[in-house]
Amino acid sequence: MTHGLVTTFFASTSTCTSDPAAAPAPHGGSCEFSGTPRRTTLGRLGVAITLGIAVLTGACGGGGGNKRGDTYVAATSAQEQCCEGLKGGARDTCLASIVRVADDAVARSKANQDTYACVQEHFQCDVATGMATQASAQEQLDCIQDLP
Repeated sequence: MTHGLVTTFFASTSTCTSDPAAAPAPHGGSCEFSGTPRRTTLGRLGVAITLGIAVLTGACGGGGGNKRGDTYVAATSAQEQCCEGLKGGARDTCLASIVRVADDAVARSKANQDTYACVQEHFQCDVATGMATQASAQEQLDCIQDLP
């Protein structure tokens, strides 16, 4: 019997007795046979390979696509954390100045993800202002301008 990658067959084992006083088996002999389902080595190997591929694919962020994760979310979060160090109205103004993308489809577009990858990679917080340092902002701009 075959199911996907797993092939099952029955291995027979027998327990025969040479004791003539033993009760005869229903089929007329004094042996008892049992069928035990066994998985083949190839079936186990196939299951192990399939499981391994699934685990690796999940660990790498799925098949294909963006290996960096959602750079828009990561970069925006870093900017928000930088603003959180400020007090009162300065904090609120800083948070309001962060550029946001309202449409999820646009936020996940390749162009937007590439742009925010530059922000994520080069962002350094200036704790006094809650914004990117001047050098960090320049590195972000240079990275964005180098995008295809």
